[in-house]
Amino acid sequence: MTSSFPRRTGLMAAAFAAGLAAPVPALAMGDPSPPKPSPRAAAAAAVPAWDRGRRPAGRHPWDRRPGHPLHPSSPHAAGLDEAWIEKVPGILRAAIAQDPPRFAGASVLVAVGGGIVLEHAEGDALRWADATTQLPETERIPARTDTIFDLASLSKLFTATAVLQLVEQGRVSLEDPVARHVPRFGENGKQQILVRHLLTHTGGLPAFLPLHSDWPDEASRWDAALTATPTAAPEEGYLYSDLGLIALGRMVEELSGQRLDAYVHDHITAPLGMTDTMYTPDASLRPRIAATEYQEFYGELVHGRVHDENAYALGGVAGHAGVFSTAKDVAVFASMLLGGGKHRGARVLERATVQDMFTDRIAGITGEGGARRGLGPELAAWSYHAGLTSPFSGAHTGFTGTSLVIDPLTDTVIVLLTNAVHPTREWSSTNAVRREVSTAVARAHGLLSAEAGWLAGQEDARTATLTVAADLPAAAEPARLELELFAHLETAYDTLRIEASADGGATWAPLAGALERRDRDRGRPVEDLVEERIELPDGVVTGWGGRLTWRGGFDLVDAGGAALAGEVQVRAAVTTDKAVRGLGALVGRIAITSGGETLLDTDREADAAAVSADGWERVGRS
Repeated sequence: MTSSFPRRTGLMAAAFAAGLAAPVPALAMGDPSPPKPSPRAAAAAAVPAWDRGRRPAGRHPWDRRPGHPLHPSSPHAAGLDEAWIEKVPGILRAAIAQDPPRFAGASVLVAVGGGIVLEHAEGDALRWADATTQLPETERIPARTDTIFDLASLSKLFTATAVLQLVEQGRVSLEDPVARHVPRFGENGKQQILVRHLLTHTGGLPAFLPLHSDWPDEASRWDAALTATPTAAPEEGYLYSDLGLIALGRMVEELSGQRLDAYVHDHITAPLGMTDTMYTPDASLRPRIAATEYQEFYGELVHGRVHDENAYALGGVAGHAGVFSTAKDVAVFASMLLGGGKHRGARVLERATVQDMFTDRIAGITGEGGARRGLGPELAAWSYHAGLTSPFSGAHTGFTGTSLVIDPLTDTVIVLLTNAVHPTREWSSTNAVRREVSTAVARAHGLLSAEAGWLAGQEDARTATLTVAADLPAAAEPARLELELFAHLETAYDTLRIEASADGGATWAPLAGALERRDRDRGRPVEDLVEERIELPDGVVTGWGGRLTWRGGFDLVDAGGAALAGEVQVRAAVTTDKAVRGLGALVGRIAITSGGETLLDTDREADAAAVSADGWERVGRS
């Protein structure tokens, strides 16, 4: 599997080779989920069926019909726990207070069922004069809910929408070679790259080229972008590429006869009433626009024009970057997608197209735990969907510190716009903040089971063990371990293992078993899975867990299948990698039975008190 480039890249050696006097900044690429090493083979092989595209019962979550248009609301009206929504402003304040700050300013909007339950701004849209000099308080511009931010790679969603509109009109097919519509693109071995390859970043193109520094003018830069030589064959791997979206933007222009900014305005933003969304904003809007980076290469603080160096070098309008917008306008765009392509009477896409747009196309290429992509959107991105992650959650991030999360299962939109590169891109990533915000909203929805029990999986890089012991009688039929389990763990990277030891904990062996659906949690049938039973041949649980509480059953046997007897310990062990992603794991009632006799039951307080919890928090009991 080929993974995406990291957020920060080194200085471009080619620029120095070209003899440039000023240093060239690390190129501002898109900001997909950060690359990770492949997960352990055993964990990848043990991913339960719920992470393999299984859909909830009933209509597909992305088979959407128009709902309520965006409107003011409240957490209470949306059925949310207001205390968790109230934590979000504090998350932003804490990020700004860090040294160095994660961003100078932010605007956040949370909408559920079209109702805006939170709209808030923190910090400064403009705080720095250059990379090291803070402006006096009187010269700073506070961030507001109507501050206009450089969306960076969120722009790719607008390009993808434009392409899919042209597909609906029959002007292009997803199976068309891109070179059929942009002949220059076909050079250097790219004749077999299809439109869908570029939408899913599987065309084999390089991640980027330093167009702004290595080519002298706009015409030569466009030529270089379109004629780039691929690094791999189509569908050989997944590599997040700005060049692919640049080519698609040019294809939109060739097919429509309009420049990309004019097309997006006429066919997407204007019909939706997104009056604060644009490319190349007018200078009169500068006081409303969040500043980004001080760039030594240009000798200026970027404020009011696109931050992405290549987009700027291409005239400010390109398929990969260049759109400016407010949190509310981005939420309107997201509401259109949640409305099956329609919002307030304006139809931008057909229902079936939206479903196709948010259906994964690359799992066969990236494997278990790998990236997931629809026709443009990133899907199931634990790195910023966090507590809202499911096989159906989707949207995108942007290098400047922007993100959009859409969860169709809860009808939720989270727009977080920040100027994380102000005054420099070298300070910190916004992913930690994105995760905190998304998880707070998930907790407000009550997605973490309310069952009493033990909770773990919310700390980085550790193993937490929950252990009980029982004296098992010698019997022909094995004793049985039963437990209630809620799990929401980053697929194939964070795992819960059910194990047993018959030698006092010196060695542990996995217990094979199964999870069965207990009921329709929270009365939401749309969140039920088609499967009633999930087999766990290796005793490993990972992934999104269907947002349900399951009843697990495991025979207490040794590696040869013989019933265990005598003093036996059983445990649930949660292991997390260096970046926690989900809601964690919650183990409820634990019971061990043999021959109709209950040997242990944590509903009995004495048995619960005998549980050894290392790294697990007991919850739900006074």
